[in-house]
Amino acid sequence: MKPHPRNARIKGEPQPPSRFIFGDAVDEAGLEPWEYVVHTGSPAFVCRLVGNDMTPFAGRDSTGFASAVLFDEEEQLTHYVCNSGFRLFDFSFRDEVPSAARLQAICDEAMTVYQRLQQVYNERDMGPKAREMRVGPSEPLPPAERARAIRALAETAQAAVADPVRRVQLTADVQLALAGGDQAVFTEAQLALQGEVPARQLLVDTARDCIAFPEVVRQDGTSVSFELWALPLAFSRAQGGVWWHFPLLERIEGVLADALDVPSQAILWVSPTIFTLDMLNERSCQNLVHLAPVMDSGCDFAPVEPEPARATFEAARKTQQPQLVLAWIPFIVERGVLTVERVRQLGRKALELTMPVVQQAIASEMEYGEAELFTPLPWWEALSAGVQAWNRKRLGMTVALVAAGHGGLQELEAVAEYQPELQGYDVGLTLKGSEEVVARTPWMLVPDVAPDRELAFHDLASCLKEAGIPLSERVARLH
Repeated sequence: MKPHPRNARIKGEPQPPSRFIFGDAVDEAGLEPWEYVVHTGSPAFVCRLVGNDMTPFAGRDSTGFASAVLFDEEEQLTHYVCNSGFRLFDFSFRDEVPSAARLQAICDEAMTVYQRLQQVYNERDMGPKAREMRVGPSEPLPPAERARAIRALAETAQAAVADPVRRVQLTADVQLALAGGDQAVFTEAQLALQGEVPARQLLVDTARDCIAFPEVVRQDGTSVSFELWALPLAFSRAQGGVWWHFPLLERIEGVLADALDVPSQAILWVSPTIFTLDMLNERSCQNLVHLAPVMDSGCDFAPVEPEPARATFEAARKTQQPQLVLAWIPFIVERGVLTVERVRQLGRKALELTMPVVQQAIASEMEYGEAELFTPLPWWEALSAGVQAWNRKRLGMTVALVAAGHGGLQELEAVAEYQPELQGYDVGLTLKGSEEVVARTPWMLVPDVAPDRELAFHDLASCLKEAGIPLSERVARLH
């Protein structure tokens, strides 16, 4: 930009101001006891606004909205009053002076806009209105019924390998199995197909697609095709416990949609419920099948009962337990609206704009130390990218600290032992020629409907191979 010449004619802004402008004013004593209303349309005028007004008029006790334009003969002033408790007075017209009926219509509209503005202010200061939280079903089937369901699902997967028509039935059966309250049905069915790789892979891929590409049927009979994406999130805490519901996260929706150039008519909804690594492992990601329908209905998804979970968190937060937490912020978008290539191009912009909102949302519900947000990706890619980055970061820091104090990388060896309760490997670092473990670090499996233990070990071996550290696996013996 260049300096404006002092005698230059100032051009008006290309975008006209809002028709109604509300604001305060100050005088020598400070803030004036009323607000001002500016009507920028025709007839243009300025007037004062006060609330809690009980001036009597014919419609004061009406059940619906009522208003009137009154004339104070003693003061020779016009007043607008309404049964919402507002009064407009001291009208100063710029050019045209309207009739009483026209002024009343304009003021009625001004009061509607003013109350909407107050609602926006309240949401900004107090947070969004609490939405209904829905908990997915979690009730195991009777043993005989469960066995029949497992067998039927496995048989459908076997038949669908050779018969494409049966794949439609398989999709429906998998959807029902995931949406039911017994997560063992799908888990046991895919384990029963361990020796039949094509059938098992088809079953697992179908389940993954049901979660990543949900079809939501609404009450009016219409259906919407969505895609599930996520923003990986890592943060530190000094206290114990981790909370998972952050109502202010819904403010990300507009910011994220603008940053990713989502069309204005397309749906993008962010879940105020985040999912930690432990939460996903606990249900093997199966309860995510409920996420899109719950969000589409305007509610928030609760992975467990909110009240007992909150009580547990409040008790745990009183303890000192330093921890690093990996989580994901899910969001759904209409299918075909986003592409991975475009999101990667706009990823940095999206992170810069959404990070302050994420920090505010987390801080409003839970104390945290530092937080780091990662580029949004489709759901399964977001899980894989987040866990791989998390594993490498922790392993790299541990190896660097041990190597610095024990003569370098060439002196180190690694032993990995799978821990089922951890859903990952416990990696112990030893010195060559010694069995004493000098440091330990976890190496987590990527959460999935069927977590791949072999893939996780191969990834760990490749990572250590790059550092020149030999790796061996120790099999835990059960007594």
